[in-house]
Amino acid sequence: MDQDNFKNESYLIAQLKSGSKEAYGHLFKLYHGELCNYMTAISGNPKIAEDIAQQTFIKIWENRKKLSLSKDKLKRYLFKVAYNLFIDSQRRKKKEFELLENLKQEAYLELVNADTSLFEERLKRVEMEIDNLPEQCKKVFIMSKKEGLKYREISEQLHISIKTVEVHMAKAMKRLRAQLTSFL
Repeated sequence: MDQDNFKNESYLIAQLKSGSKEAYGHLFKLYHGELCNYMTAISGNPKIAEDIAQQTFIKIWENRKKLSLSKDKLKRYLFKVAYNLFIDSQRRKKKEFELLENLKQEAYLELVNADTSLFEERLKRVEMEIDNLPEQCKKVFIMSKKEGLKYREISEQLHISIKTVEVHMAKAMKRLRAQLTSFL
């Protein structure tokens, strides 16, 4: 086939429609570089531009039998296909990004809710174990840990020695540690 005939756009399109690989090769040589430059200008990324150009030529080949263009519209059509492919890829990326962000947010909320319920469960267990302490031991522990009183203040209020307060606190801590270690 004579390459000069491909300079006639109508002939080039007719040959493409009939499946001529020579016509396709000519189209590629004719517009590939320019299309890559155009897509680089739009995307700002030469790699993306090359990918879009490749996709464009593949799409043209796959849809060659449907090509119906008026005179001198082939280049415009090619660039429009490339532009639309780029826009579609950007929309896909945006949807993928939004989906990823939604999944991250759901996972985070699930984690926060799980942590909250686990924390509440642990707190209930600790309070239950405190309630199970012997009465005097529980009183000393609550005054120390919840009310923030010093051992001396506890001994004065309960009329017991500081040493007894220390014994009750040691007993409470040992028992709570033993009961809660496996749970926490």
